[in-house]
Amino acid sequence: MSVRVRKKVAWGSKISKKMNVCLLCKWWWRLKNEEGLWQNIIRAKYVKGSPIGAIKHKPNDSHVWTDLLKIRHLYLRNRTVKVNNGQSVLFWEEAWLKDKFLCILHPVLYDICYDKYVSVHTVLLSGAQLNFSRWLPTIMFDSWLTIINEVFSYS
Repeated sequence: MSVRVRKKVAWGSKISKKMNVCLLCKWWWRLKNEEGLWQNIIRAKYVKGSPIGAIKHKPNDSHVWTDLLKIRHLYLRNRTVKVNNGQSVLFWEEAWLKDKFLCILHPVLYDICYDKYVSVHTVLLSGAQLNFSRWLPTIMFDSWLTIINEVFSYS
């Protein structure tokens, strides 16, 4: 005699996880685009003027903030970036140039760059003088010049 075991699928659990991710992404959007008491407290306590992608998790962070940081990559990946003055846009880790991440388009340059969390504004002010861990061979230097030409011709 054989016994058949049916595996129960928790559809409600899957739906609630997706709903939670959507709501957390909405909180990121509100933090970026709206003004209010909650946004002011979060900006003062956690953001402190840094671009969203550069914020690091700390051991004493609240559970809500920790959950927000866990889905930050989803929010950053699925949003449209307005550069404006470039102070709140990460040069390497946000999709602002050609709607693609420069860290994905040029992974080797990104890996050897010391300034991973630099803003677009800072790159422009410094005349694109970023610090790399080694000299750039000709092919990598040419890639870097291509990026810089695109950056300075960006409207």
